[in-house]
Amino acid sequence: MSGGIFPVTRPSAISDLLSGDPGRQERSLAVLAEVYWRPLYKYVRLRWGKSGEDAEDLTQGFFAGALGREVLSQFDPARARFRTFLRRCVDRFVIDDHRRTTAQRRGGKDRLTVDFAAAEREVAGAAPSTDPEAAFEAEWLSHLVAVATARLLETLARKGKPHHAELFRRFHLGGDPPAYADVAAELGITVTDVTNWLSYARREFRRTALELLREVTVSEDEFAEEARAAFGLDVRAGAPG
Repeated sequence: MSGGIFPVTRPSAISDLLSGDPGRQERSLAVLAEVYWRPLYKYVRLRWGKSGEDAEDLTQGFFAGALGREVLSQFDPARARFRTFLRRCVDRFVIDDHRRTTAQRRGGKDRLTVDFAAAEREVAGAAPSTDPEAAFEAEWLSHLVAVATARLLETLARKGKPHHAELFRRFHLGGDPPAYADVAAELGITVTDVTNWLSYARREFRRTALELLREVTVSEDEFAEEARAAFGLDVRAGAPG
């Protein structure tokens, strides 16, 4: 993907977490957990050699209590990307783990309802030589795309556009993309429909992915840098379309 992008106006989850407003803070924690739980879980497993159960407890504990205004107020965007800062916060959280007991961590009420078992199966299949930081970076991008895709499909379903969703699945979530004519014949639509509806779904995915990325970055500069690194997009104001 390339070219200029429309303005992304959704506020940053990080600024919401720093706001002091309980409602905004709760929502921002949910967004950050949605995007980062899986990369951080795998990182804890690989970097610190924790068992699956301990890594799950640590990930839960990090989002339940360790990630807050005091921690985020230490972030300096001139020194590191936000995801790098977050990984280092997890390192400190793991190092201090001896101050907390497993029972205390498991006793929290606000536990993430996510599929740790699936993430653990992927970690178990990783090569012993896998670099934890490289794995974190790769998983961050992979999971960001997965979350954006899930949001896109939910949006298309809500808007009553099942064909748009099906076209996106067939061309982007499967193996080799099929021929437009074959898909048109199978779905009982025209090739022009395939072209237009797939283009719409792709635009919606791009918008959704950028909105999500904007939510989990701190500044416009970091947002632009991450959009370029993740998707090859120039989102700066005035960028050529």
